[in-house]
Amino acid sequence: MKIIRRIAWVAVGFTYFLVALGGTVRVNDAGLSCPDWPLCYGRPFVFPDIRTLLEESHRYTASIVSVLIIALAICALLWARKERQVLVPALIAPVLLVVQIVLGGLTVLWKLPPEIITAHLATALAIFATVITIAVMAGQAAPSQEHPAQTRRFLRLAVTTALLVYGLMLSGSYVVGSGATFACTGWPLCGQTLPGMARLGDINTLHRLIATIVGLVVAWTLYSAWRRRRVAPGQARVALAAALLFVLQSLIGGTIPLLGSGSLHFGSISNQDAATFMRGLHLAVASAVWGLLVLLAVLAARQLRAAPQGAELERLEAAEASARESVSPLRQTISGYIDLMKPHVTVLLLGTTAAAMAIAYQGLPPLGLTVATLLGGALAAGSANAINCYYDRDIDSIMSRTSRRSLPAGRVQPRQALVFGITLGVASFLILAFFVNLLSAVLACGAILFYVGVYTMWLKRTTAQNIVIGGAAGAVPVLVGWAAVTGTISLPAIWLFAIIFYWTPPHFWALSLLIEKDYEKARVPMLPVLFGEQETRKQIFLYSLLLLAVTLVLFAMRAMSYLYLVAALVLGGILVYMALRLLWDKQSRRWARTLFWYSNCYLAMIFAAMVLDRIIFH
Repeated sequence: MKIIRRIAWVAVGFTYFLVALGGTVRVNDAGLSCPDWPLCYGRPFVFPDIRTLLEESHRYTASIVSVLIIALAICALLWARKERQVLVPALIAPVLLVVQIVLGGLTVLWKLPPEIITAHLATALAIFATVITIAVMAGQAAPSQEHPAQTRRFLRLAVTTALLVYGLMLSGSYVVGSGATFACTGWPLCGQTLPGMARLGDINTLHRLIATIVGLVVAWTLYSAWRRRRVAPGQARVALAAALLFVLQSLIGGTIPLLGSGSLHFGSISNQDAATFMRGLHLAVASAVWGLLVLLAVLAARQLRAAPQGAELERLEAAEASARESVSPLRQTISGYIDLMKPHVTVLLLGTTAAAMAIAYQGLPPLGLTVATLLGGALAAGSANAINCYYDRDIDSIMSRTSRRSLPAGRVQPRQALVFGITLGVASFLILAFFVNLLSAVLACGAILFYVGVYTMWLKRTTAQNIVIGGAAGAVPVLVGWAAVTGTISLPAIWLFAIIFYWTPPHFWALSLLIEKDYEKARVPMLPVLFGEQETRKQIFLYSLLLLAVTLVLFAMRAMSYLYLVAALVLGGILVYMALRLLWDKQSRRWARTLFWYSNCYLAMIFAAMVLDRIIFH
């Protein structure tokens, strides 16, 4: 394993250099300096100018990385057959390498189309992540001093943050490929859009908006890692480095439009040369952030493999319970009310609302309208969740998954929770009615009444189809967002609703497989409780197929174009594959957990693809 680890770390260094060098080639417009591929002007070595030198250096560095990746795969097959955490990524890397080589050739032969350039970068970053995974997993983890539930929670956060940065980098790649780099003249706001570049200005602004959201998540990841610095000091340092570099690359990115508009100067260096240097540095630093966040996630995953067991685990659970009791009453009360709103659910609903607004507007909607709609939507979701907690407090106290919620734990009294939920609902209706429009307010209010009256009070405790029918409440936010922009509900909005409607069953049934005993103990008639695990797996697979089919309708009706089609096929294909593995694999809990986590990412990514598609191609 030592030789694998050493080769992998060498591959990490060369792969990072390859990605950074690729960015330098791109910003210097050197991608077509060699008009053929894989040779340059039909020869292996020719350096007539600096651009050709950059392009050939990029190709030869890629050759070195290729040799290292093949060596890793061979070594893993020879000496790490039983170490799946090493073997699997070592075998995935050569597949990604082949894809990368093909995309690299197409980039030259097809004259730098932005979609191929973005896919080329996406694959390079995936290879970078893969070799980091091999390097870390080939090492030995020290025994963990943290409860595995806390480690798993942080791992999910780290993976989510890394994926968000991945998406941010791809959006930046498309900004460059589409020619939108200098569409905005200001920073951090867009400022004046250059004549004839309104659509490109939207692309640039969307990238900045994504960067802002990702920056907040990076900050939260740093905060979470720093709180764990006593049990995972290495992870805290990695998170700190990633956060600092994220700030640095944001500032570097801010100089690019200012240099392009002439608002900023670097002494005697021409603005064009300075902007070119900053663009290359921007990608290099962003790639370092991506690598550090992947490293953070893999370190947390390795720590989880060395999680405490037996008496040590019991000691940690006792210490955790004692720590909860020492929290001040005021803090407990505030956290109790926040917990009633189920913020993790609310954030996902707000994401689909914002996406629906951008899709309907075919760009970024006005800031005031967006804030009012999201605030009203957050209050509506919080209202429905708080009243749901009030009504379900009896079964929440029985189920171990929900026994720590505010009402079963006694942090909030039932009457207070009910009043809180109703107050949020009234406030939501008033905000949407006065600052957005009446249709949005009525839709949000209807979602609250449906979630509470139909799902919570009736369906949840009477039928195994509770999630199927009740899922309609979670699909209403896209209608609220659409109505906020257009004042009406049209056919594309109905299909957005349908996507979430068909997404809900596989998402929640995967969860129900993980906590089947909880539902059985509380006498909640979830599908696995009444019909067994095998039938639940079958239904998850069927609904995943239906979901894939429904997502393709938007392309068929020409509401979306090819960018969305590719995203829908890839993301939906992964979901169907996971559902198929869940159906066939005896280790159902592992695949159920993976599918449940991925389904959250799927919904966010499919709506992000819709937004990008509408902004870029409409």
